[in-house]
Amino acid sequence: MKLKKSTLFTRLCAAGLALLGFSCSSDEPEYIGIELMYGTPTGSFKIKGKVTSEDGKAVPGATIRVTPSDVPSGLWSYGEVVTGTGGEYEIKSSSAGYKDMKVVCLPSGVELDADSIVTEMEYKGKDKDNIWYIGHADATVDFKLKKKSEE
Repeated sequence: MKLKKSTLFTRLCAAGLALLGFSCSSDEPEYIGIELMYGTPTGSFKIKGKVTSEDGKAVPGATIRVTPSDVPSGLWSYGEVVTGTGGEYEIKSSSAGYKDMKVVCLPSGVELDADSIVTEMEYKGKDKDNIWYIGHADATVDFKLKKKSEE
């Protein structure tokens, strides 16, 4: 029976991954009863707030994005919403729990500058039986947008 090189390589990789999976268990006393799982701990959060201009007027139609603080703005986000007529917004997400989240505000018009704020999330209510759920965090982030300077 003649096997192609790619078929042989695929079977060897599958066998190696199977052995790797079996090596993720332990008989050490401190690890008995703890499930070892692949993945990333998750949490949930809600960020809400209001967007106003310097003179206190609500800013409707502004785009709000939430990302981890170390991710450049505009690459991707956990959530994106548009402010309502009163300038209010709310973003909810169940995702990886980052300690610092960046909230970016992009006004719809050209007269106001965009802004971003990094907020520290405090996760509470961790389920002690579920090591992968870090809890829920609520934050309020309000924006007071400045008028663009005329240059």
